[in-house]
Amino acid sequence: MNLSLEKMSCRALGAVSLVLLAVLMVMFSTDGSQVAWAVEVPPYFTVNEVERVDFSRSDTEDLPLFPDMPGDREKIERLVKLYNRARVSLGEEVSLYEDDPNVMPFFLKRVTFTLADGDRLTMILHNGVSFYTDTPDRAWEVTSPEVSKELEELALSYFVPAQGVKINSRQFRMGEQVTVGSDSAREEEATILLMPSYWPVTIPSAPAPYPVPEAILIATVPVEHDRFSYTFTLEEEMGQTLDGSPGKIGPGAWSLVVVSGGQTMLPITILPAGQQEPRAVVYDRGRVFTWSKTKGVTAGVPVHHADQPLLVSEAKWGRPVTHVSLNFLKDWLDIPVIEVEPGRYRLGTPELGLTVTAGEDTARVSGTMISLEGTLCKKGATWQLPWSSLGNFFGYRVQWLGPETVAFLRELDQLPADVNAALETSTPAAGLGKAVTVTLSGQELDLGTQKAYLDPIRGRVIVPLRATIEALGGKVSWFPLKPEYAQIAAGHNYGLPPTGESINAYVDSVLGSNLWRVYLTPASEGNIVVSLRQLAVALGYQLSWDGSLGRVDLHDGN
Repeated sequence: MNLSLEKMSCRALGAVSLVLLAVLMVMFSTDGSQVAWAVEVPPYFTVNEVERVDFSRSDTEDLPLFPDMPGDREKIERLVKLYNRARVSLGEEVSLYEDDPNVMPFFLKRVTFTLADGDRLTMILHNGVSFYTDTPDRAWEVTSPEVSKELEELALSYFVPAQGVKINSRQFRMGEQVTVGSDSAREEEATILLMPSYWPVTIPSAPAPYPVPEAILIATVPVEHDRFSYTFTLEEEMGQTLDGSPGKIGPGAWSLVVVSGGQTMLPITILPAGQQEPRAVVYDRGRVFTWSKTKGVTAGVPVHHADQPLLVSEAKWGRPVTHVSLNFLKDWLDIPVIEVEPGRYRLGTPELGLTVTAGEDTARVSGTMISLEGTLCKKGATWQLPWSSLGNFFGYRVQWLGPETVAFLRELDQLPADVNAALETSTPAAGLGKAVTVTLSGQELDLGTQKAYLDPIRGRVIVPLRATIEALGGKVSWFPLKPEYAQIAAGHNYGLPPTGESINAYVDSVLGSNLWRVYLTPASEGNIVVSLRQLAVALGYQLSWDGSLGRVDLHDGN
């Protein structure tokens, strides 16, 4: 054998040496017994031979390292240097499966070196450090505790969760720019599409990369080091559909789809172009205040009790959402409402074409379906619909300020000062009037030691909340709110805290399939009382009033 060792790489020399050792030598232990020496232990290598380093665990995707990325090469050099130190203390060949049959290597933290010649070396971090090249059934443990600990700590410090596909917002107006990117794309290219949201949908139902025939291909962009970034502007006509025709984009509910070594779908909302005039509408115990920059504050005539906004839901929907009547939309929020056919209404302008239908839990616009978290339903003679998500589509966000006080803000982050002043100075005083008897289908309700009474100033029957709900066969639960709740929940309310600064608790009343929530302030705690008309609308009752007898009767509203 005629070899020129001076011309051989460190890695090649190590491999030849191991072969010679296997053929020519036998190792002996201190007691003279023979010990077989593994001949396929992982080789030495340098940072120049590394193509990439991947970090993986079962529940998280982490950022890889690349030798030509700024800052990455130094990290790889430190890992390689420690590996080459650890290599001299590798023990005998073991099986990671047999070593601990209850632990699957897939669920353990792993660091994988991909070398330029295609070889791969994987480091397992579990009860120390082990290495394998082909299969965990043939692995080698680092026997030096000091080196193993140092290598494990260094490797763990490089586990940085990837953000995956990210987008600059989840809500856009027509004409705005969308920027989408990823740090975990696994193909050489990333395909970007917009898909209208509708149900039911079967995926896949079109040739790749189209998830559905209606999807619009926006662009295919190159991926480098698992990363890409792309910006485009939302226009009425853009991209290409499956049949080759130009894509049509409009306001509605969409999914941004990214295909690159997998498929990611991010829900987004596209709103009409242009901002509307700032406006505030506040419902406060039967009165309505409206505000605009041009008119200031205007006090409205009290609305019909059935039109008042409520935090309600059917039991199947879980958490309650703000419901408003179609009359409230038209009369106070200045949103056109047109009946298209019985039980089906168009909201907003004809150009928008947004419709809601009785019994359906979605609104339809631009070929998309907007989830309502409830349904358009009729309570007595009044149509009510959930407004939390749909309201934002028209520019309104909702903020509850008290038991019967709620603000609808358009292009505003808080109530104007003069609206707050109007609420403080114009609040009518409540008085304790004569006792009132409350009956259910003619049978008097047992309210215990508490009484229903007539507010002589405001002309409303006031009842104790808990006693009345329990007498009707329902249940009331009280919950405190932590001070930081409003800001945390703002992310689920399009950036606006869903409750005002004075809200510190709430009560949920459950009766049959109805759930009704009342937010509380320190002034409304204690023995909580509510308007009987509010309770009736929230829980589906009608009222009959007999003033001569001082009696009000609740009966089924259907």
